[in-house]
Parts: sequence; C-alpha cells; structure tokens
Amino acid sequence: MDKEKLIALKAELDKLNKEKDEANEAKITALEEKIAKLEATPVKKEVATFEVGAPSDYKGFKFHKQGTDDPAMMPSDPKRKEKMVKEVIDMISVFKEKGSYKVMNEGTGSSGGLWVPEEWTMNVEEKARLISVALQDCRRYPMANNVLHIPKQGTSVTVTWANESAASTQSEPGAAELELTAKRVGLWGKFTRELLDDAMNDIVSFITRDVVEALGQEIDSQVFNGTQFTGVLGAATTDVTFGASNTATSYADMVSRNFYDAIFALPSVRRAGAKFYLPKELLPYIQSLTTGTGGVPLMSMLGGAQSATIGGYEFMEVEAIDGTDSTSTDYVTFGNLQNYALGVRLLPNSVELNPYAGTEFKQFEVLFRMYARLAGAPVFNDLFVTMKTA
Repeated sequence: MDKEKLIALKAELDKLNKEKDEANEAKITALEEKIAKLEATPVKKEVATFEVGAPSDYKGFKFHKQGTDDPAMMPSDPKRKEKMVKEVIDMISVFKEKGSYKVMNEGTGSSGGLWVPEEWTMNVEEKARLISVALQDCRRYPMANNVLHIPKQGTSVTVTWANESAASTQSEPGAAELELTAKRVGLWGKFTRELLDDAMNDIVSFITRDVVEALGQEIDSQVFNGTQFTGVLGAATTDVTFGASNTATSYADMVSRNFYDAIFALPSVRRAGAKFYLPKELLPYIQSLTTGTGGVPLMSMLGGAQSATIGGYEFMEVEAIDGTDSTSTDYVTFGNLQNYALGVRLLPNSVELNPYAGTEFKQFEVLFRMYARLAGAPVFNDLFVTMKTA
C-alpha cells in the first residue's frame, strides 16, 4: 500500500465532496473505487539493513526499521526508529574516518568499551576493625545525671599494740570520693540524598561502623593519655624509667629489670588481673629482652597458641598510645583497668540521620551525627605504674 498516494487521493476526494454537483459525481465515484483498492492492498514490511565493518567478508550486524522484527531491539515509535538508524549511520561514518571500525573491543572506549557497564560488588572491603581496649577492660559506671560521685577508701586504720590494762590507740578509716563529670564527644557530616538513594552498598551501616571505631579510639586515647579524662599514664603514682640505671632517654635502652620493677611496685594482692598496656612500637624491643637467669625470654609465646605475656603478665597493644621514640614520654602502664572508672552517661549504638535540616533540606543533603557523653579517672592512682623515658 502506497500511503502517500492514498493520502493524496483522500484529500482530493474531500475537496470534490465539498463542491459536489452533477458534474463531478463521476469523478467522486472513480476516486472512491481507487481508494478502496489501495486500502485493500496488503502491507509489505520494509527492512533497511546496514552493515558495519570494512572487510568484505565481514557480515556485520543489522538494524531493522520495523519494530515488529525485534521489538526488544528497536523502539515502536517510527520517529525514534529513524533517529536511531541515523545515529548508527553517523557512528559508522566516524569509525571509518578514524580507522577504528575494523576491530571493536571493550578495552577501548571509542571502539565499543563505553557500551560495557562497569561492575561493582555489593560488599565493602574494610580495614581491620580496631576494638577499644578501654571499653573492654575498664569498669563502667552508669551515670543518670551529668555528675557522678564515687565513694572510695581514704587512709586506713592504724593497728597498735598495748600492755595489759593499757588503752589501744584510737583510729578510724578515712573516706574520699571520686567525682566524674560527663562531657560530650562526637562528630557530624553529611552526604547527598542521591548517594543514599543510588549507592549499591549500605552507606549508613558503613558510616556507622567507621564512626563507632573512631569514637572507640578516642575513648582509648582519653583513658590512657587524657585531656578531657584523667589519663592513667600521667596520673599513676609510681614511675619506672627505662634503662639499666633508670636514666635512658630512648625506649631502645630498656632492660628486662624495668618490667620487673613495674610488677613488684604493686602489692601482690593488687596484681591480680593486672596487664601491661603499651604501643606496638615497643614490642620488637621487648621481644629481644631476656631475664638474667638462663637467658629466658622476657616475652613468652608471642604468636603462639597461648596468650603472650611479659614477665608472666598479659599485655595489650593500644593504638591510641603514641609509640614515637622520644625523651620524657610515658609509654607503658601496668595495672588492672577495673580500678579505672569509666562513667557512661550515653554510649550510642547507631548513627542519627536528619534529611530535614535548614539549607541541607533545600540541597537534598542528609546530615548524620553520633555522639557520646562520658567521663573517666583512676579510682586509685597508686594501683597503676607508668614506664617512661628520662
């Protein structure tokens, strides 16, 4: 069927009908017969074929103008079909001009690689998670308010001997207290709503894990180093300086006796549960130390199936303690962290999201934050020993 001819005949018929009279009745009848014959003519499928590639023996691939050939391949709208075919022809001509039509491959963007989408896995590979030592070992004190008072023993009673009928010396135990004041620690940031909508991975969980780790490391820093808390390294009553004569300015000069001095500085009844807490930079030096009797290694079972010890006591690496070798620096604490009070007013376990705040709402940004309210101090400063350089 010739569509253009049919349209022309119908237009002519309409014009004659408007001016219908006896003179043009015969013409009208003849036009109606022609139109009827054209409409009864079967529709022939038109296929336009384009081959891509210069080699004569290359069959190429075909794009069909009729969507009925492959509905999944071509759009049904005629104008869109024509546009797609024109774009393919233009692409072929460009390929021929640049000489890049011979071998199409996904390794080169202009030769077909741009048609191959990149693939991303749904998993997020994370760095090794750092666990907070303080949250594991410190004694936690729940705080219902901003300030917590912890009563503790002060001076002890005095025991005296007396002869018969003589009075004993009066003595009462002293009392003291530890006051903890909670402070807020936290962070906030933001990301676009589009990122939240389109990211393949669970970005909220990823941020939450990272924030929790950062907060845990900051708590460790405060417990050991202290700026907002009373740090155990600086608050310990007893110090042991490295070196054979306790005058070393570098931890490379430490000797095994230094660690035994720290151990025996605590009363035997207070050593239960005590550990060495130190930065990882000291471990290679400690591993090379031996005791004076028989050359027994000071550090035992490092990397073995059993827990490693220093002089028979467990130790833990603390990432928050700076291990840079320098003078007048506290490196190691020895003691039981159950004697350190970690006051917990608020310790969150999830990140807060707010997509409705101020300017961010208009910019389709999502705010996130996480914070904690904590306090910390040693209950008894004399139950910790610090090892340091001179």
